[in-house]
Amino acid sequence: MEIKETLMNNLKDESLENALVFVDYLIDKGLTCKKEWAAGFRFIKNDKSPCLIVLTHNKDGWFICDMPVVHEPEWANLSDELKAFLLEHIKICNVHLGNKCGCGSEPGISSNIFGKVYENVCTAEIQLINPDPTVLDKFKQVIDWWVVNVGA
Repeated sequence: MEIKETLMNNLKDESLENALVFVDYLIDKGLTCKKEWAAGFRFIKNDKSPCLIVLTHNKDGWFICDMPVVHEPEWANLSDELKAFLLEHIKICNVHLGNKCGCGSEPGISSNIFGKVYENVCTAEIQLINPDPTVLDKFKQVIDWWVVNVGA
């Protein structure tokens, strides 16, 4: 599978292990992988997508993003606990701090996420950057919910 090859060629150690375990989890949930560009892979079920896996630009890490919390009203029914988890991972564009962000929305946008407006948010509003097993386990709960409530 192309995503696994790409991950193995660009990640190592714990990052690689975490990414491969997560990809296997998504596949086991019935999602298929579609390559969007050399470093980006979208997972899809029934023409909908809960997330995108992206290798970082300097090829020493990865992140999960593009969760359509703003675009699909069904996400409003996500539990408060899982909403809080996702809100902990809002990606604020750091160009306003003098650093290039590379998010495509520099200096960030105003974004309504779960009914609250956040400023200077990257276009991929929520990002799990180099997620460890604890973060991935929590995100798997989000995916489990998504498969039943949105991706069915």
